[in-house]
Parts: sequence; C-alpha cells; structure tokens
Amino acid sequence: MQRENRPGTFSAMPAYVPEREDFMKERSTNLSTRIWLLIALPAVMLAYPVVCVVVPAVVRAVVPEVVRSVLSVI
Repeated sequence: MQRENRPGTFSAMPAYVPEREDFMKERSTNLSTRIWLLIALPAVMLAYPVVCVVVPAVVRAVVPEVVRSVLSVI
C-alpha cells in the first residue's frame, strides 16, 4: 500500500541527511566574520583564565625549584 502525498503532510520518502562532516564544512565556510567573532570571543574568554592557571601549575610541576630560582635572579 502506497501513501498518498497531500499538501501539508510529510512525504513517504525518507529525508536526505548529509554526512556530518560535509554538513559542518559547508556551514562553517559560509559564516560571516561577525559570526566567527561571536564564536571565537567566548572561547577566548573561557580559555584565558584556564591558561593563566594551568600553565604556571605545569611549569611549577615540571621545572625544578633550582632552575626557577636561577631564572628569577636573571
């Protein structure tokens, strides 16, 4: 039994769903500069404090105290 397509109803044919990667590439290449700025600004605002906390902690953990004291004298 075949479904009848009437105005205002969904077609019986399955919808075409593009691959995710192709879809994202298509959408990201067509974004304006303003939209890129709106995406990048919150990312930078979130990343800055994380970097300010994580980088010094990693340096303190990796670089020995003697090297840090010599570098602070210079």
